[in-house]
Amino acid sequence: MLELTILLTVLLVGYYTYKWIIYPLYLSPMCKIPGPPPDHFLLGNFVKLIKEEAGTPQIKWTKDYGGIVCYRGLFNKPRIAITNPQALQKVLVSDVYDYRKPMLFSVKKILGEGLVLAEGDVHKRQRKMMNPVFSHSNIKEMIPTFAEIGHLLKEIWMEKLVDNKERKINIMSYLSKTTLDIIGKVGFNYQFNSLTSESELASAYHMIFNTENSFHNLIALLSNSFQIINKLPIKYNYIIKDASKIIEKVSSKLVNEGLERAKQGNLQGNDILSVLIKRNEEGKDNEKMSSDELKNQIMTFLLAGHETSNSVIGWGLYNLSKDKESQDLLRKELINEFPDPNFIPTFDQINKLEYLNAVVKETLRVDPPAPVVLRVSNKDDFINDYFIPKGTIITIPINAIHKLPSIWGPDSNEFKPSRWLDPNISSPDSKINSNYSWIPFLTGARSCIGSKMALNEIKVLLAILIRNFEFRDEGKKIKKKLFIVSIPDPDIELWVKKVGTN
Repeated sequence: MLELTILLTVLLVGYYTYKWIIYPLYLSPMCKIPGPPPDHFLLGNFVKLIKEEAGTPQIKWTKDYGGIVCYRGLFNKPRIAITNPQALQKVLVSDVYDYRKPMLFSVKKILGEGLVLAEGDVHKRQRKMMNPVFSHSNIKEMIPTFAEIGHLLKEIWMEKLVDNKERKINIMSYLSKTTLDIIGKVGFNYQFNSLTSESELASAYHMIFNTENSFHNLIALLSNSFQIINKLPIKYNYIIKDASKIIEKVSSKLVNEGLERAKQGNLQGNDILSVLIKRNEEGKDNEKMSSDELKNQIMTFLLAGHETSNSVIGWGLYNLSKDKESQDLLRKELINEFPDPNFIPTFDQINKLEYLNAVVKETLRVDPPAPVVLRVSNKDDFINDYFIPKGTIITIPINAIHKLPSIWGPDSNEFKPSRWLDPNISSPDSKINSNYSWIPFLTGARSCIGSKMALNEIKVLLAILIRNFEFRDEGKKIKKKLFIVSIPDPDIELWVKKVGTN
């Protein structure tokens, strides 16, 4: 019996030594791809990936090893990071459906199985159905709503500054409620009123995105890869469970009310849900979405439609608070265009402002809402002559692509809006002009369907806030943590005062 136990132990140790160390580090065909050595004999480079800001390790690896890098995840499982344009073109455009999104178990609970997580023919069908929802004409009609709710935020801050003194404001909480109210109105013709009253939905998202426990952040990362972690009786899982129930309940309510209005012939307006229901009713039977699919789309739009904009505007104000010259230049442009501080811009007005456009593009370059995007190969394949086995995780480190000195120059890490005003930037020879140099919303068939809506929302809200307030950095070190989008840790608090006060 003892001999059998020893034999089984030796076999198990030998099996896992081969599986976790010998094969991935010495025999895998991916060993031919250049990359960093593992930092730990079992954990590979995993510790570095969770300790450093999202995308930061890939920035260094790309500089050291080139546009295709092999690094190691848990148990030394090979992963690759790609910044090479040809590799990006293959994964994001030409062979896009051969590289699916990984199964993100905890994300699915709050994001829903909508367009973002759909794959293959299901994604093609849903994308075709929803493309008209984000038409140019629909986005133009959203601008007054962006401005109306932006001015509501402005008035709330004005009340805080009624004595004309500078005050410290936690901007992220307000921005999240602002963008949630906006997606409620333009998305579903619904008033969440989270800026002016207690909102169950706003509280649910706050629970998810504002946990400050580093253990929770680790659990969030692992739970997307190991489904069993989602079943453990730990606080993080209770938070996700409670929040997802609220999000799903609100989404179902919105869809059911929309379908009921359609049944009664009272479906009016060009909000996202109304247009989607109209399109769905007019579509072919094999293209229509079920009510459950519609609910999942609403869950997706609720989260993606407000947390992305919230993240970008927050980082934009933070960058401008540390760069007084850029902030003053932007304010000068805005005051010249909008002498009235209560302005309601048109689509054409907001999009002709060159410096505002430069600030937004530079914010998206330096602080992309999704600094790292993952894909998984559906089959054995070759990327730039390197063999990639089926099931390999492909990392697209947007944060690294946006900071490559070979594209952006020696000041690639700096927030510098003026780089977008260089007339040579639109030259065919400019590396910045490539489809794969600036990809905050990705590119190709899986690019963000609401990117143009988000860009206009960000521009309008930034314009209102910079036109009416001055922002000063508190001096606190802000790190980035990643859960679906790039989140400041801790929340961004800035010194704020009215324009024109001392």
